[in-house]
Amino acid sequence: MFAHVFSRRTSFLVRCFHAGKKFSNPDPENILFSALCLNLKQRRWNTLNQFSPSLTNPLISRVLREFRTSPKLALEFYNWVLENKTLAKSSENRFEASCVMIHLLVDSRKFDEALSIMVNLMSVEGGNLSPLHVLSGLIRNHQACDSSLDVFDSLVRACTQNGDAEGAYKVIEQARAEGFCVSVHALNNLMGCLLNLNEIVWFWKVYKEMDSLGYVENVNTFNLVIYSFCKENKLLEALSVFYRMLKCGVWPNVVSFNMMIDGACKSGDMGFALRLLAKMGVMSGSFVSPNAVTYNSVINGFCKAGRLDLAERIRGVVMVKSGVECNERSYGALVDAYGRAGSTDEALRLCDEMTSKGLVVNTVICNSVVYWMFMEGDIEGAMLVLSDMIDREMDVDRFTQAIVVRGLCRNGCVEEELCWC
Repeated sequence: MFAHVFSRRTSFLVRCFHAGKKFSNPDPENILFSALCLNLKQRRWNTLNQFSPSLTNPLISRVLREFRTSPKLALEFYNWVLENKTLAKSSENRFEASCVMIHLLVDSRKFDEALSIMVNLMSVEGGNLSPLHVLSGLIRNHQACDSSLDVFDSLVRACTQNGDAEGAYKVIEQARAEGFCVSVHALNNLMGCLLNLNEIVWFWKVYKEMDSLGYVENVNTFNLVIYSFCKENKLLEALSVFYRMLKCGVWPNVVSFNMMIDGACKSGDMGFALRLLAKMGVMSGSFVSPNAVTYNSVINGFCKAGRLDLAERIRGVVMVKSGVECNERSYGALVDAYGRAGSTDEALRLCDEMTSKGLVVNTVICNSVVYWMFMEGDIEGAMLVLSDMIDREMDVDRFTQAIVVRGLCRNGCVEEELCWC
């Protein structure tokens, strides 16, 4: 009986071998490889499960590379490897397969899927691997996968997506030491992460290193430098970088202007912001026009300065003439500003206007209205808005709860306050 079963299985493997590629010197691994490929093409997962005990890292990687032109099928096989109980016991199986799969996905321009795998590898659930450990695996498989250098850019992006600027910097340094240079896009990614973390000194260090290594700045690089100066309220220096960008033959985009306009508005220099707004067309050779982000910065600036009349003019006149539609942020700034000024009726009017235009009065805007009503002592009005939020199944978040508790306490409603604690 056992001889009969063995004979049938051997016959099946031989048929699979002849159906696949022909090898000059067939051996058990080549026969198994051919059988795996044939069954994977037909998605015979139950049959593939029978081969699990015989699968090795080199064989798994080989199968993945075989389907590099069919990334969807390769990804299905990769997920099968991860979910297979026999193979999942080995973290080495998971890591090597992951590195090969990342190469294939990046080469197929499926960057989001590649990023997801890298982020998972560096998470607690995925093994809590260091960025340098992941880099070593990618370098080890780089030649066999005949991959592009984009894979190292993607690893830098995965690090910055996790807020790990140090990991991203180490990856760039180690990759360079191994003979692999990342692109200017990866350096921009790192510098953007550093600015978000408010690591200004480190930002300038990376920027100087970038220049010394001969990288050519692109529009995103210049925008980051402009943003850095704006964060430090150095508007003239930011403008100087803008003109240097033009001299280098790099044309600005709307982000270039938005950075400077927003920086001016946040520093209270509305005159500077309005001059830039008026000259956007001239300064960009008529290639750039204000968008909703541009106008929202100006609206925020006027609201912060208490000039609601000018903020309303931007929203109701200037944006209409420009053909730029208001969004939730445009209204949100005005709603909060009216509430701050003690005009909650005007804030509610704007909420009604939003609804009539098909815009969503979100939790942030409602929280603002509730907060300022409590500050005015209008407990009934605040609770009505809160009740409406609940009726519309809006997300009553921890900020909402904190506002309600603070508002009830402020107005002496101790018993009601306890219900929200």
